[in-house]
Amino acid sequence: MISAAIGVLTPATVICAADASIPRSYSGDRLSGVVLPIEPRKGNINLNALKATAWTVDDTKRLVLDGDVIIQIAGFTFEGEQAMVWVNRIPSKDGLINQVAIWLPDAWHRTSEAGRGPKGRNLLVVGSARGKVDLNVALMVNRRLPSTGLLRQAETRLAEYLQSLQTGKPVLGQYPEVLAEAQPPEFVPTPGGTLPGEYLPTGEREAAPRPWLRQPGGVVSFSARTVKLEPGEDENLLIADGSVVLDYRPGPGETTGGLRLSSERAVVFMDPGSVRDLTSRRLSMEDVRGVYLEGAVKAESDKDDYVVRAPRMYYDFQTDRAIMLDAVLRTYDRKRALPVFARASEMKQIAENQWSAEHVTVSASSFATPTLAIGADSVFVHQVPGGLTETGPEAAGELMIDSTGNTLEAGGFPMLWWPRYSGPVVNFPLRGIRSGWGEYEGAIVETTWDFFSLAGWQRPDGWDLTFDVDGYSERGIGGGIDWEIETDGNSMAMDLYGIKDSGTQRTDTGISMDVPEDYRYAALWQQTIKLSESWLFQGQFSYISDSTYISAWREDDYRERREYETSLYLKRESRNTAFTVIGKYALNDFISNSWLIASQGYQVNKLPELSYMRFGDSLFGDLLTWSSQYNASRMQIVIPDGTPANSGLRTSTFTNPDGSPFGENEPIENAAKYQGLRQSWVNRLSTRQNISMPFQWGAFNITPFAMGQIVSYFEDDTTGGDEESRHQYYGSGGVRINTVMQRVFNDVDSSLFDLHRLRHLVEPYFLAWYSGSNYDTLDIPIYDPLFDNLSTGGVIQIGLRNTLQTQRGGPGRWYDVDWLTIDASLVLSTESEESRFPTPQFFEWEPGYSQLGNFAQGSYSWQFSDSLAFVGQGIWDLDRDTFMRAATGIELTHNPRFSTFAEYRFVNVTDTKLLAFGGNYEISDKYDIAVVPQWDFVREDFRSVQASVNRAFPDFDFIFYVNYDQVRGETRVGAQLGQVNY
Repeated sequence: MISAAIGVLTPATVICAADASIPRSYSGDRLSGVVLPIEPRKGNINLNALKATAWTVDDTKRLVLDGDVIIQIAGFTFEGEQAMVWVNRIPSKDGLINQVAIWLPDAWHRTSEAGRGPKGRNLLVVGSARGKVDLNVALMVNRRLPSTGLLRQAETRLAEYLQSLQTGKPVLGQYPEVLAEAQPPEFVPTPGGTLPGEYLPTGEREAAPRPWLRQPGGVVSFSARTVKLEPGEDENLLIADGSVVLDYRPGPGETTGGLRLSSERAVVFMDPGSVRDLTSRRLSMEDVRGVYLEGAVKAESDKDDYVVRAPRMYYDFQTDRAIMLDAVLRTYDRKRALPVFARASEMKQIAENQWSAEHVTVSASSFATPTLAIGADSVFVHQVPGGLTETGPEAAGELMIDSTGNTLEAGGFPMLWWPRYSGPVVNFPLRGIRSGWGEYEGAIVETTWDFFSLAGWQRPDGWDLTFDVDGYSERGIGGGIDWEIETDGNSMAMDLYGIKDSGTQRTDTGISMDVPEDYRYAALWQQTIKLSESWLFQGQFSYISDSTYISAWREDDYRERREYETSLYLKRESRNTAFTVIGKYALNDFISNSWLIASQGYQVNKLPELSYMRFGDSLFGDLLTWSSQYNASRMQIVIPDGTPANSGLRTSTFTNPDGSPFGENEPIENAAKYQGLRQSWVNRLSTRQNISMPFQWGAFNITPFAMGQIVSYFEDDTTGGDEESRHQYYGSGGVRINTVMQRVFNDVDSSLFDLHRLRHLVEPYFLAWYSGSNYDTLDIPIYDPLFDNLSTGGVIQIGLRNTLQTQRGGPGRWYDVDWLTIDASLVLSTESEESRFPTPQFFEWEPGYSQLGNFAQGSYSWQFSDSLAFVGQGIWDLDRDTFMRAATGIELTHNPRFSTFAEYRFVNVTDTKLLAFGGNYEISDKYDIAVVPQWDFVREDFRSVQASVNRAFPDFDFIFYVNYDQVRGETRVGAQLGQVNY
């Protein structure tokens, strides 16, 4: 390594400045007589490269740097493979100033892709600094270079810049200036103008695709341990051996990326003629016919879009093609952040981001035998470029494939064959697979397949269509389809599934019973269409084979899904008004939602119901706020058919009037008759009026409010047949009062409690409310919960909410955190209070929906630190002197890989006392363990245990699980594939 200081002529020989009044011409071979308009910075100029060729012109030191060029000008860094440098010195009253000009054919920087470093072609950098000029190279050659095309291009670039300094007074720069190649002015059309000649088409339009390799102005740089030239009359051969590297760069202004080739040996085929430019180890693409590479060949994109490895490759620059034998292609799907590997006996690159291959295996694994892969007779792979989205940000490109003769391979063994696939590379036909064992299902195999992948059809935008094929050794074979559409203004989901079932089943309530039917199914559909800015359409369809199908096969839907219904809904919404029409009809005579069975216990048909609503109308200059609703309905109560026994329900779900147990074979409709329910159609009109008057009195927010509603039936025999039952009046009124007080403690700082400053918010609130009606709210059927599920009586609520806020994060990144929040209130009701359900509950936004009583309720959350949190809530019944419902929990994140939690829940009505605890431990990047047991203090046994082990493979996630459910009385063991990358 040679390290030296560059010497230049003494300052006495330097012309300090040029006379701007006398125009001069510059050849670009020196900086003599020029003062660069750059403020000199304090610091050194460091020049680093593998090789330097140096000579002197007048008072200017000339340098040509080759190989890993890194140049620093007082802390500013510029990088490239080659650079031309001019250095000279000029005197000043504060000492000598080093002026430097640098020309880089191709400049880059390690931060260029992030937009923070200089990058480009034909860049000229000018600057000056006070300090030393250091040169650090491995090989130093002191001789003048002959005038090559590259050297002339550099001198022309500098001459143009120096000539431009004479046109007007230049602005003094504070930093080294990077000058990109001047672009031609953009043509702006004007009315009545003409198109310049350079924009006019000449001749016929070229039909051939844009060249990829053979581009005008392209350059190939090369290096090797030994280089041998064999000239000939027909073509010249350049034979390189030992660590061969060829770097292809397209011409100026081209958008395609460069290409780097490396191998042990290479042969470059060139046109016959002069070989003078070989001394600079740069070849013009116009002279190169092709390149053959052999031995550990690697081709990689300049943009890191792909890497290809093969024993042998040939790039034909005349036909614009490349062929690789026994090749491995590694590319990247930026849209989904997934690597893609393709191995082929023969691969051809036909464009910058397009390949075709024969006898290929595609996977997301770098292993020679991937765990999961797609095998194909032939494949065409291409990268779809990204673009600007509708909201502005640029979207990543997507990798697409078109393959024929496909096979699904597991560990190299073919598992499934399908003829053709066309689409995104990540749309692997097998969406998921799950296998296991259940006490009532036996051996389980469930698979989900992508329809478009198997059919080889292009997926329409926003469409997703899969089908299921399942098998159960103790039950039968099932299958179905899931079809979803998500487009602008249209959302649709269809779920069709059926199974040939037999044997014994276990319902969600824990009851074992014979399968009621041989063929069981569910047909579900829902759709939302935004017809216009004002109109919205929603539709639902639901038909289920029997009353226990959902309870036995879809436990989560049975507990949590909204009501299964068939309905059409139309809404027009404009500003603060809405008009709706709904038609709703139950096609099944049973209920498949546990929450609906446990609450009102029946469904309601509506054919139709019309509603008109207005929200927040201002009266008397914003003194009053008025909201109103008007309904016209034709409705029918649908009582479930069957008995508790054949519906898979426990007899405790229903009760007789005298409180005695309901018989398991007694018709469920008898329980409805005991409540006075009937199934005939009723017609009614209803209206509700809400009015409020919010105002401030000092620091207090005060809102008096009132609500009144009228429900009128047309039938004489409604519920009781008297006048009061035909016309139901309900009214209520109250007042809300609240305020906020705060205090800031700037001197609080505790590392133990993770506190930095403290703000205490105190929010007292008060509500008084009273309601009355001309009917017993508990004796009427609930056709519409918004109008019928109301309470009467008087209530006072007194509450206080305390919030302690702090700051976390550190200087420059502080953020606010609610460190501790405690909310507690006391609710007292009159003796005339009535409640539909045993657990009291209060809703401040509409007290009429509350379950009244005398009780205290509260909740808390404590964010002790960023890794430890406590939460809880509870309701204490003052009349029964006990908790009616309570829950509390803790979550602790020990480290980013390990977290644990514990929670306790108590429900008085069902005598439930459950403690759930567990954790998630990411052992490594490949293994993840989760365990969640739940202990029942009443039964003194585990209520449930869930455990899983997740093993991450390059192609998919393998999940092994064990689930025990004491209520259902079953244990399930199985395995499934999680996220499938292929």
